[in-house]
Amino acid sequence: MLVPMTQLELLGHREQLDEVLRRLQQLRAVEVAGADTPPAGGAPAPAPAGDPPAGGPGPELREVADLLARVERLLELAAPDDPTPQLPPPGTPEPPTSALAEIVRQQEDRTDGLLTRLEQLRAEGDALPRSAASLAALLPLVPELAELSDAELADLHLTTIALVLDDPEGRVAGELRDQLTDALGDRFLLVTAAVDGGSVSCLLIVPSAAAADVEALLGRDRIARVTMPEAYAHRSLASTVTTMQARLAALPGELAQAEAAVREALAPAVPALRLARGVLAARAERRAAAAHADLGERTFALRAWTPRAHVTAVADALTGLDRPVVVAEVRARERVGTPPTLLRNSRLFRPFERLVGFLSWPGQGGLDPTGLMAVVLPLLFGIMVGDVGYGVLLVAIGWWARRRWGRRSQVADDAGRILVAGGAWSVVFGALYGELFGDLGRYALGMPALWFYRGGPDALTPLLLFVLGVGVAHVVLGLLLGLWTAVRERHGGHVAERLGTLLVLCGLFALAGVAVQALPGGAVPPAVAAVVVGIVLTSVVHGALGALLGPLEVIGAIGNVLSYLRLAAVGLASVYLAVVANELARQAPLLLGLVIAVFFHALNLALAAFSPMVQALRLHYVEFFGTFYEGGGRAFAPLGAGLPAAAAMAPPTVVPAEVAGPATVPAQAATEPGTGVLPEPARS
Repeated sequence: MLVPMTQLELLGHREQLDEVLRRLQQLRAVEVAGADTPPAGGAPAPAPAGDPPAGGPGPELREVADLLARVERLLELAAPDDPTPQLPPPGTPEPPTSALAEIVRQQEDRTDGLLTRLEQLRAEGDALPRSAASLAALLPLVPELAELSDAELADLHLTTIALVLDDPEGRVAGELRDQLTDALGDRFLLVTAAVDGGSVSCLLIVPSAAAADVEALLGRDRIARVTMPEAYAHRSLASTVTTMQARLAALPGELAQAEAAVREALAPAVPALRLARGVLAARAERRAAAAHADLGERTFALRAWTPRAHVTAVADALTGLDRPVVVAEVRARERVGTPPTLLRNSRLFRPFERLVGFLSWPGQGGLDPTGLMAVVLPLLFGIMVGDVGYGVLLVAIGWWARRRWGRRSQVADDAGRILVAGGAWSVVFGALYGELFGDLGRYALGMPALWFYRGGPDALTPLLLFVLGVGVAHVVLGLLLGLWTAVRERHGGHVAERLGTLLVLCGLFALAGVAVQALPGGAVPPAVAAVVVGIVLTSVVHGALGALLGPLEVIGAIGNVLSYLRLAAVGLASVYLAVVANELARQAPLLLGLVIAVFFHALNLALAAFSPMVQALRLHYVEFFGTFYEGGGRAFAPLGAGLPAAAAMAPPTVVPAEVAGPATVPAQAATEPGTGVLPEPARS
C-alpha cells in the first residue's frame, strides 16, 4: 500500500541548519524537497555573500567530495575484509574535515613510494602486452635482421623504428610507404603485420643519415612509435621479444607483491579510514541537502517530505537544540514539488515491490499493485510449471539462495522468496495435473491427476479454457480497478473508455456462452446491445478519430485476453520436454539413460525457473497494468538512507528496535527494499 506523504516546512536559525540536517539524517524518514533534482547547472548552489554558514553550501562540499574520493581510493587499496563505512556512536561529535584530511594525507605520504611502484607496475602491465605482440608479429617477416642488435645496425649505418598504426582499413600503411618512397626512394625497408583490434605493427629500417627526416615525417602524420624502455635498449629484435615475454610472465607476481605491501601498510589505518568515509559521506549528503534551503541573513527555511505518520517523530527529533526549530505541515495547495512514493506491504508481499519498481513506481494518489502481483504472479508461474518434482526443486533452490546470499543482498533474498512462492504453486498445480518430472510419476508411482493430465490426448480443451478463464479474470479485474480509479479521479473519458471495454468483453463472453450452449438463446439480444454500447463508449472519448481508435481499443482488450494462452503453450512445452527426457532414458541403457534424463530434466528445470517468470511478468506489465496502472512516481529517498547502520547514529526513541543492528551492517540490510526507509513507522 502507498504510505501517505506530507510536506513539512522547517524554520530555524541559520547556524543550526547542519545540526538539523544531521538529526534528520539519523531519523532517515525525511526527504528534502527538491533533492531529487540537482541544483541548476548540476553543481552546488553558490554560497551566499559573507561568511558561509555552518551548514550552508559552498566550497566545502567540493572539498568533502574530493576528500571522500581519496578515502575511497585508499580503502580500495587496503581491501579490508569489511569495507562498510562507520559512523561515530550517538552523542559523539563528528571529527572536523581538517582532521580527516590530515589522516588521509598521512596515509598517502606513508604509502607514497609503494603507490608509485604499484602504479608503475600497473602501467607496465597495461602497455607491455601491446608492445610485445607488435614486435612478435614482425619477427617472421625479417628473419635476417631479427638477430641484429642496434649496435650492429649502427655499424651498417641503419636505424630501426618500430611503429603501431591504428589502421583497420589498411590505408595508413600504404600512404606511409608512398611518402617514404617520395622521401627516400628505395633506401628503406618497411614490413608490416596485423595485430588484434585493427592495429598494424610496422618495422621500418632506414639509413641512419635519413633517420631525422623520417622521424619528422612520422611526427607530422601522428603515427605512434613503439618506445623501448631502457631495459630493452641495444637488444636484437628477437632478444627484445623474448625479454618482454619473460617480463610479462613475471609481472603478475610483482604486482601481487606490490598490492600486498600497500595493503599491509594501510592495514593499521583501516578503522580510521572507514570512519572517515562514513563521516564524509554523511557530511556530503548534508551539504547537498543544504543547497535546497532558503537562507536568510540569520535564518533558514527548508521544505521536506515525510510520511504523515512521522510528523511527530520529526518534531521530536528537532527538540533540544540551542534555539527552537519550527516544524509546520504545509497545506496541500501550497506544497512544492511532487510527493515521493513509499510503499509499505506485509513481509510476504514486500519482495514483489522491486518488481513493481522495475516498471515504474506508483504515484501518490494511484494504486499500489504489489499485493495483486504477489498473489497472481506466483499463481501464473505455478500454472505454467505445474510439476511436483520441479516445484520442490525450485522451492529448494529459492530457499538455498536466500540462505547463501540473502543476508548480504536484499535482491537475492527477494528473488529467493519469489522463487519459493512460485515453486510452491508449481507443486500445487503439479498435483492437479498429476505430473512428477513429467510423466515419471504416472509410470513409476502410479501418480493420479487430481484434475487432468496436460500430456493426455483430451487435455488441450480444458487447458485452453482454463487459461482463457484466468486471462478473463485478470484483465477484467484490471479494468474494474481502472474504472474505480477513473471514477475516483472524476476522469469522464477514462470512465467511458473502461466501462465500454468491460461491456464489450461481457457481451462477447455471453455470445460465446450461447455458441457453446452454456447460455440460453435469449441472451443474444442483450449481449449484442452490450457490444454495441461498449464500442460507442470507447469511441466517443476519442472525438473525430473515435471511429478508428474505439474498435482498436476493443481489439486490443480481446488480444490481451488471448495473450494468456501463453500459459498453456509454455506449460505444454515443459511437459513434452520432460516426457521426451523420460522416453529417451527408457530407450537407452540404464547408466546412459540416467545421464540423459538428468541432463534434459536439468535443462527443463533451468527453463522453468526463467521462462515462466518472464511470461508472468510480461502479462502483468502489459496486459494487467495497462488497464489501470498510471505509474510515474519516484521512490522515497530520505536523508541517511545510504549511510551505514542507523543504529549507530539514530536516537533510540525514534529507530524501531527491530532494525537496530551492529554498526557494520550494510545500510540496505536495515532499510525497506527499494526505498531506503525504515520498514515500520518511527515511533516517538
